[in-house]
Amino acid sequence: MTPKQQLAAGAVVLILAIAIGLAQSGPSIYESYQTASSVDMDYAKSYANEAALGSVDMLELRGEAYPIDPPTAGEINVDDQRIIMTGYVTLDVNDITEGVTGVTDVAEQFQGFVQNSNAGENGNGSRYGSITIRVPVETYEDALAAIRALGVRVVNESTNAEDITEQFTDLEARLKVAREEEQAYLALLSRAGSVSDLLQVQRELSQVRTRIERLEGQIQYLENRSELSTISVTLQETASVRIPTKPFQPGEAIKGAAQSVVVAFQFIATALIWVVILGVGVALPIGIIAWIVYRVWKHRTHRV
Repeated sequence: MTPKQQLAAGAVVLILAIAIGLAQSGPSIYESYQTASSVDMDYAKSYANEAALGSVDMLELRGEAYPIDPPTAGEINVDDQRIIMTGYVTLDVNDITEGVTGVTDVAEQFQGFVQNSNAGENGNGSRYGSITIRVPVETYEDALAAIRALGVRVVNESTNAEDITEQFTDLEARLKVAREEEQAYLALLSRAGSVSDLLQVQRELSQVRTRIERLEGQIQYLENRSELSTISVTLQETASVRIPTKPFQPGEAIKGAAQSVVVAFQFIATALIWVVILGVGVALPIGIIAWIVYRVWKHRTHRV
């Protein structure tokens, strides 16, 4: 073999060796990109669970680090406590209308509002009423004292205090995790390499945002319940002799009396029907049997 042929053969062998080495050393650039994209999706999908359990400290996406602070309730400060205060009061009042107006004034006095109220009249002319107000929780005791002063007598009163601090703190921690998860998906969204990856990230992002909205709604509801206390007041008129508010109607009284007479006659007629039926169905057979027994006994006695 000539020197030129030997040189050419050596070059071919060298090129083949380099190609084989590259093939064995790792995947192609395209394969590496696809693998990285798949890994990113796996990290993003498991992010919420890992962060909630506190098992990860960092979420690495394409070489970038996203810090995670695992949610924890920690020690609860007394000032951060969330208490739902609910009070129930039943008052005797001289006038229902004045009582409802007085409770409404109490709500306005303590920067609250009337949630609902109603008043009406019973069949005997007496009136009744109820009203529910919402006032800031820090003014609860003062508002309750002002309501007591409106009545002639406090029939009964109760207060219910529900501590929702732990529930509220848990919701805030879950909301924090969900928002960090949203940011992680937004980072992936700008780097999606294919249409399928893009659609998958958007789908996961939509689910996270739905969860965020739900958590925000629950937190807002608890904030409203804990910041504004509820006081439900039942009003009843004091027992007293008073002129009926309804006008006297003799015609209605006559109709009522006549109806009572009809009902009484119906009752008597029904009782007579029962007596007759029972007499025919029970007394008559018993009487016949007794008569037969008597005749047999008398016949035997006569023979003797």
